Amino acid sequence: MQSRARWLLLAAVLVPGLVVGAMATALMTSSDAGPHAWAMETTLWLGVAAVLAVTFGLSLAAMRLWLIGPVERIARHMEELPLPPEPDALKRIEAALDWYRRQNARDRVLLAGQLGAVEALRDEADGARQQLQEADRLALVGRVAMGVSHELGGPLALLAGWLERLRTLEAENAPQEQRARCVREVEQAAQQIERLLTELARPGLQRTRDADRPCDLLAVVLRLQSQAEQHPRLKQMHLTVEASEPTHPADASASHVEQVLLNLVLNAADAMKRQGELAIHLRREGGWQTIDVDDAGPGVPEALRDQIFLPLFSTQPIADRPGQSGWGLGLAISRRTIASYGGSLSVADSPQGGARFRLRLPAAIR
Repeated sequence: MQSRARWLLLAAVLVPGLVVGAMATALMTSSDAGPHAWAMETTLWLGVAAVLAVTFGLSLAAMRLWLIGPVERIARHMEELPLPPEPDALKRIEAALDWYRRQNARDRVLLAGQLGAVEALRDEADGARQQLQEADRLALVGRVAMGVSHELGGPLALLAGWLERLRTLEAENAPQEQRARCVREVEQAAQQIERLLTELARPGLQRTRDADRPCDLLAVVLRLQSQAEQHPRLKQMHLTVEASEPTHPADASASHVEQVLLNLVLNAADAMKRQGELAIHLRREGGWQTIDVDDAGPGVPEALRDQIFLPLFSTQPIADRPGQSGWGLGLAISRRTIASYGGSLSVADSPQGGARFRLRLPAAIR
């Protein structure tokens, strides 16, 4: 548009000048034309007037395109712009901005408080985590202590029973042979306690070959039968033993098998309220020696037969804590002990109406 206006202005300046110059030249050359001079002069001036009119029109057009048009467009654009707000509107806008500033300040204060609360919660969470870790360590120590207590409970009870028997024999001035037997039994119980403490003092180490391995399971069961009369929880129980062979050699430690059998017999006695008859059956099945411990108690529901071998699971009450459950470590420890010799420990229904705990161990090679 601006280039077109420039060309129009150039034409408005150059064309009239050229035309006027040409006409002036013609007038000067025709001054001696004679009677036609007046007519030619008049025509020349009329041409000049026409050229001036054309020049004026071109100038107007150029001004329209180059100057007036942009001014009009600017004016129309200014008309489309919104009017400046009135004083009341400015006050409302200022009040709104002030409210937003105050709200932003309050939000910053609130956010700072929330961040402080989050930091406090994080500190509390760290403290709680440390307490949980400490509780886990204490629980582990407590579980170890319960295991030690359970393992030592049987030998300690036998030791106390034989000491009580020894005091009775001393008071009755019984024969020396009877008192010597009590002393031997006390020594054996003390040795068993020492072995248990030694094994518990080195957890995770592979069990070395035991001094009393292999063993005769029948001899172990008969020894347990003789000790039952001195155990506080077995004095009113009648323990019978049946064996299919004169000896039942097994590749296992006699002291460990005795500990497992004592635990099974004590559990059976508790299930029978410490009164009644317990039966132990021994037999050989191929390369295995099998011991069944049968009781006439309530038995073990089939749904619980896998759970009773889990640590800390128990359904039996503690005698000196009515209404509370046992620690639930005896069967778990017993199964682990038998499994260390390649054997197994399971539970089923007993012909006596209660539970039958079956212990299987590899037969020793003679």
